[in-house]
Parts: sequence; structure tokens; C-alpha cells
Amino acid sequence: MPHPANSSQPFARNRILIGGLILYACAFAVLLRNKSFDATGAVVVLIVFGIVFPLIAWIATRRAIPLSISLKPTKTQLIVLVGYIILLSVYLVGGPQWIDRHLPSSWIDSVRIRFFITLAKKLIIFAAIPFAIFRFGFGYQIRDFGIQREGLRALRGSHLPVVLVVGGAFLCFQYFVSSGGAAFRREHFTAFQLFVGLPLCFVWLVFEVGLVEEFFFRAVIQSQLAVAFKSEVSGVVLMSLIFGLAHAPGFIFRHAGEVEGLGSNPSAIDAIAYSIVVLAVSGITFGIIWARTKNLFALMLIHAAGDLLPNFGTFVRTWF
Repeated sequence: MPHPANSSQPFARNRILIGGLILYACAFAVLLRNKSFDATGAVVVLIVFGIVFPLIAWIATRRAIPLSISLKPTKTQLIVLVGYIILLSVYLVGGPQWIDRHLPSSWIDSVRIRFFITLAKKLIIFAAIPFAIFRFGFGYQIRDFGIQREGLRALRGSHLPVVLVVGGAFLCFQYFVSSGGAAFRREHFTAFQLFVGLPLCFVWLVFEVGLVEEFFFRAVIQSQLAVAFKSEVSGVVLMSLIFGLAHAPGFIFRHAGEVEGLGSNPSAIDAIAYSIVVLAVSGITFGIIWARTKNLFALMLIHAAGDLLPNFGTFVRTWF
């Protein structure tokens, strides 16, 4: 029998939430020893993405009616899910680069073709394979991933406020506060690029970041964890931690830490701590929206809006 996630557990007594807060505090303390770590930036991330945006999402979904999905949790499913997450983390270390080396050089040398190659790799790894595992391995239906006709109708009803409010808040934040918005303001775009390019870039991001990340981290991981622990709060916390920790191998093995402000060769402990303190926090808002709507379409639209301005310059230079 399907088991819907239960949110009856008192918020203040949720052990997963308490454990997550303790883990965050410990990770922050570890990073304070790293001279390359920007503590002020991490505090801003905590306030904006750990408090303000989740609060906006919660308020915007107060009247949202969640879609009905049916989950059939088993230990086997959780074991398979954990195994796939581990394999995915290993793949992210160098898998995409390994695939590129085995493709025709003419494809890799073309910026436009690389756009589609990147999208294809993401869709296969983050969407197609997990979908196949749960659809054909465990008998899930498409609607159980939040892909429903009712979801499209809800975008004209109780789910419309969260799309407009949170999506608009992300756009405002990117334009007025973030470095991505600053780059957008500095560049000189033609009217044609703005009126044609912005909608096309948005549609592209609906699939590249919206479908890819929201399907895997929310519709698959968070749903399974919320049911397993009988708490939507636990699902949000654990999903956010997994989302952050999935990036840790890249900091260690691909020198991504230098880009993120950890230094060129961060220790494994620093990489894990940074993943928790900065990256895990960024997934909370989307986790709340998924928990309260179960509408993948809404999340795809909001995520695309949040990434629109930082990615628009690259999109225009590639296609216009």
C-alpha cells in the first residue's frame, strides 16, 4: 500500500533537523580554520538561502494544495538509491570529462554542440537512469514524480503564487544583489537579444537545471527520504545535505575549491564542511516547495528563473 509522507512529527523535536543544525555548526567551525574561507559570505548565504527564501517559499505555499503521489518505500529502494548517489558522486569527479575525451573533437570544439552534449549527459545521469530504476525496477508511475496534468492545472491555481513570488524573488536577488546580476547589467544587449534571447534561455534552463536537478534531488531523493523517515522536514534536511555533499569530491579531486574560495588543494574535511555550510543550504527553498506542492513543473519554472540572469550572457554569446 502506498505510504504518503507524514509531517505530524513536532518540528522542534525532529531529530534529523537538530542533527543537521549541529552538523552545520561543526562544519562552520571547521572552516573558520581555513584562511581562504569567506565567513561573511557564508553567513549571507545562510541568511538569504537558509532563512529568507525558505520563509518566502513557506508563506507563498500556505494555500497550495499538494498533488497526490503514491510511494512504496522499501529497504531495497533506499539501498539502491544510496548506491546510485555514491556512484553519481564518483562520476562527477571526472566522468563528464572522460566522456568528452571519447567524443569526436569536432563536437567538443563547437560551443553550440557542447551545449547539447552537456544537456544530454545531465538528462541521462540525473533523470533518465533514476526514472528507469524506479519506474521499471520498482513499479512507480510518472505521476509519482510530480509529473501530472493536475500539476499543470495547479499552475493556474493554488501553485501559481509560489511560482510568481519565489521566482520573482530569485530574479530580483540575482539582478540587484548577486554577481550574476551584476554581469547581466554590465553587458550591452540588443533589444532582439533581450526579447528573443531571454525567453529562449529560460526555456533552455527549464530543462537543463529545472528538470535535471529538481527531478533527481526533489522528486526522487527527497520523496524517498521523507517517506522513509515519515517527515517532510527530515526529507528536506537530508536532501539538502546530500545535494551539498555530492559536490565535495569535485573540490578535492578537480581543484574546484580554488574557484569556491577554499584554496587550490583543500583537505577532505574542509571540502565536506564547505559542501554542508554553503551548498547544502541552497537546496532548502526548493525542498520546501516540493514538500508543499509535489509539483515538479512549478519547481522547474522557479529554478529556471533563479538561474536566468547568471546564464543569459553565455547563452547569448553562444546562439546570437
